[in-house]
Amino acid sequence: MRYVVIPAYEPDEKLLELLWELKRIDQGQDRLRIVVVNDGSGEKYDRIFEAASKSAVVLSHGENRGKGAALKTAFHYIAEISAAGAPSPLRKRKLSSNDVVVTADADGQHRAEDIMGVCRACERAEDSIVTGRREFTEGVPLRSRMGNTITKYVFFLATGVKLGDTQCGLRAFPIAMLPFLCRIAGERYEYEMNLLMESALRIPILEEPIETVYIGENETSHFRTLQDSWIIYKEIFKFALSSIAGFLTDYISYGLLIIALAAAPTPVRLVVANVAARICSASLNFTLNKKYVFKSRESLLKSGIKYGLLAAGILGINTSLLLFLSFLGFQNAYLMKMIVELCLFLLSWTIQRRFVFKGKNPSGRVGRRRALYGHHKDL
Repeated sequence: MRYVVIPAYEPDEKLLELLWELKRIDQGQDRLRIVVVNDGSGEKYDRIFEAASKSAVVLSHGENRGKGAALKTAFHYIAEISAAGAPSPLRKRKLSSNDVVVTADADGQHRAEDIMGVCRACERAEDSIVTGRREFTEGVPLRSRMGNTITKYVFFLATGVKLGDTQCGLRAFPIAMLPFLCRIAGERYEYEMNLLMESALRIPILEEPIETVYIGENETSHFRTLQDSWIIYKEIFKFALSSIAGFLTDYISYGLLIIALAAAPTPVRLVVANVAARICSASLNFTLNKKYVFKSRESLLKSGIKYGLLAAGILGINTSLLLFLSFLGFQNAYLMKMIVELCLFLLSWTIQRRFVFKGKNPSGRVGRRRALYGHHKDL
């Protein structure tokens, strides 16, 4: 069975056209179930959703709660329809491990053929997410091209996974992933980026080419450029602020020690000042990153050991680079410190995001779906 989830906020006739196309492709085979979520569109749009209810189950939010919340509402609903006594027209068959859930947008940017193509790719793949991949050519609005370019590089730095399109809302998931999807943080557009970030650490993400469709200058999008961009990127911004706090602690301590050790030979001054300053800054940085940036649930001891190993490695690289620059003839100890810290910033971010604070990453073939995704009853 294939379940298509369409979150909709103030949709137009293009939603009804999409539903008609999906039903046409299904051709009465009863292999397709569609769930539309009215995300607080208001009475003005009741006519659209009433017409949609002839082809799909329509769930409603009393007020606008965001795309992430709408997706989770549909995910909960699909998971619960297999429970005995659940009042649902979809409760005609039990959920199967081979079932697939596909998310699509309501504004006409995802063709019915592409929705089915991504769905089939997910059915062929084993325990993988399949996301649509658009080609960002000259016909794509500049805002969309720039947004995707920035996001895919941030995503690669954070996860080590290279995707050509990180902002496509057309994605397919094995039904077993529903509990995992519902636990991911985020209520608005940030949910889709959080989903990719969390999944990249444990689940293969595949891409399926789809047609690139933009209506006009993408004026139908409800994406708020400044507010939603902040929500999406705030994790790396928080890491940057934490790193700045750690850097200031490190740099000030380093500078004071360089002054205090003025009589010592240059190599001794650099090593002692750098090591002592890094111990102070690492303690602050670890606390901030564990509690506020990555919000890791892992035990203090385990994450502390991993962070300690990382800090020791970074410290070794850091000190070696300082000595190397000194060997090359650099005289300004403060400028050398600044250059080295900037070079190591992205390395530290990537390792902390992917290994230190990623939490438990189950592995092994036995019970793999259960370990990765959890159980339906967890919802």
